[in-house]
Amino acid sequence: MLKWPSKNVTTEPSAIQLNQLLNSLSDVVMMLDDQHQITMINQCWQDITGINIEQTQGKAFTDFLHPEDIPSWTQLMQKMRSDSREVIWFRLISASGELRWCEMRLQSMEKNKLYPLSATLCDITPQVRNEQVRHASYRSLQSLVDRLPAMLYRSRNNISWSMEYVSEGCEHVTGYSAEKMLNQPQVSLGAMIHAADASYVWEQVQIALESHTTFNIQYRLTQANGQEIVVLDKGIGLYSESGMVLGVEGIIFQIAE
Repeated sequence: MLKWPSKNVTTEPSAIQLNQLLNSLSDVVMMLDDQHQITMINQCWQDITGINIEQTQGKAFTDFLHPEDIPSWTQLMQKMRSDSREVIWFRLISASGELRWCEMRLQSMEKNKLYPLSATLCDITPQVRNEQVRHASYRSLQSLVDRLPAMLYRSRNNISWSMEYVSEGCEHVTGYSAEKMLNQPQVSLGAMIHAADASYVWEQVQIALESHTTFNIQYRLTQANGQEIVVLDKGIGLYSESGMVLGVEGIIFQIAE
């Protein structure tokens, strides 16, 4: 004979259980009134900022924002509607003075009524710091490349060697700015190469591309002022997964007048 399990009688959670639930979360949960004052907040706030909950409740949320982020918060509040769900990034000032980057998701708690507002707040400081480190490294590398008295480049594999990227050092080598050399058919590297050397350069690069090796070529180049110089061009091909040649990249620097 089959016996069905009896239906459990559920009871609503107590205030203590709700409080324990909120404090167990790894994101900040808060409630704001019509003056944007914090009326409720969970333990995660103290974990992130080091500021006691007792020192937080009843205070305006902007009291904890970086001054530069307050205008963004004010603008958000001005456009906030009862049916809107908004996301904003800002910096909190912790008890130690350290800045904490956060992402807040904000919405009204009651239908057809703007206030009170409920918000969840996630600490994204580690991700932002990693991104800032990457940007700083990129800026440092770009600064180093642009200071070199040489021309780093990426070009298409055509007779004009049309440039897709050139470093600022191209002006030192060619006399032309990077802006003038990028995708400008009237200012191409191919047009600067001495006519007697052009075929040799093309052939040597094609040999290297076919064998997937680097090339190392000397040739004469005419600068923007008409002066002829000798340069060394070291480069390698760029290929797709199928082996198709996508372009060439390398470095050119002057070796003699």
